[in-house]
Amino acid sequence: MLSRRAFLGVSLAALSIPTWASSVPVSGKSELFFSAFSKSATEHFIGAFGSNGQLIWSMALPDRAHAPVVHPTHSVVGAVARRPGFYMDFFNPLTGEAITCIKPQAEHHFYGHALFTSDGTRLIAQENHYPTGHGKITIREWPSGKLLAQYSSGGIGPHESVLAPNGTLVIANGGLKTHPDNDREILNLETMAPNVSYLSLETGELLNQAAHEQALHKLSIRHLDVNQDGVVALGFQYQGEIWDQVPLVALSTQDSNQLEYLEMPEQIRYRFKQYCGSVCFDASGKTLAISTPRGGFVAYWDVASRAFLGVDNCRDVCGLVATNNEGEFVMTSGSGKQLISTPRSGSISQINQIDGAKWDNHLRRIEFIV
Repeated sequence: MLSRRAFLGVSLAALSIPTWASSVPVSGKSELFFSAFSKSATEHFIGAFGSNGQLIWSMALPDRAHAPVVHPTHSVVGAVARRPGFYMDFFNPLTGEAITCIKPQAEHHFYGHALFTSDGTRLIAQENHYPTGHGKITIREWPSGKLLAQYSSGGIGPHESVLAPNGTLVIANGGLKTHPDNDREILNLETMAPNVSYLSLETGELLNQAAHEQALHKLSIRHLDVNQDGVVALGFQYQGEIWDQVPLVALSTQDSNQLEYLEMPEQIRYRFKQYCGSVCFDASGKTLAISTPRGGFVAYWDVASRAFLGVDNCRDVCGLVATNNEGEFVMTSGSGKQLISTPRSGSISQINQIDGAKWDNHLRRIEFIV
């Protein structure tokens, strides 16, 4: 097994490799999936599994993680601590060997998500300056972790961000002001102002912003994805009453300051229990999938027509990622299940179930050269 220094040297020398190395310990397979998982309230891990669902490796984490982050060119995968997060641990995706750990700034914490720029030279994270509650976007040099820039996120509680095809950073500002001393207590419930912000990564300029009307100010904007056309899908988590009839899914674009709420049958909206988990477009960008672990299903929409397509039922399902095949998704659940679905054909099947593993909220996939 390579030392950390030796592995970083090999990894940094491989910038021209578009995907991943071929020496993967999964015979005949061409992809790996990554997720955090827990075995108990005190045992937390990140793990990699292949297309057959078999766990290839797992590494212990200091606390519960939320989402993996995958480097676009280096052989690096990271685990971002769950809010209030105080670590990002990075590993060799083929072996699980630890590479480095990045900490937030003083008086800041991570929100559970991070991403790399498309060239892999910078690491972007969402952070909370908890003495003030101001949302921050931090940009660090990779792999040194040196802080290069810090911008306002355009709101409070920047939970997740994605890069649009034009390079704009799109931020889901959840609107929740919290403090790590009691992170589940919302300090600004009556003045929440969630929004989706479009930010220049080079200058920090706020290019556009869209928000709910005041009557929906408790509708936290949490997770998002963007397709090839720059259409952004948003999943909400409502902080009001369970019986309130509020929209839970919307689309956004950089040239509009209005959110387009997607319709669904009321019996489905009610089953969401006011909580969206992962948000994911398929490989073509034509099918949108949104999971709800509280509701126990994944819901689907046709992007072009905005039509609701249906659901796949699975208890405590949240992790969601697109495969290379149009209209196909892999999902994970808190019961250890891994499933694959093509919702337009009505096909869903279980890949595997890992006993004792409670898969966490988010799932990532990489493809490698065979």
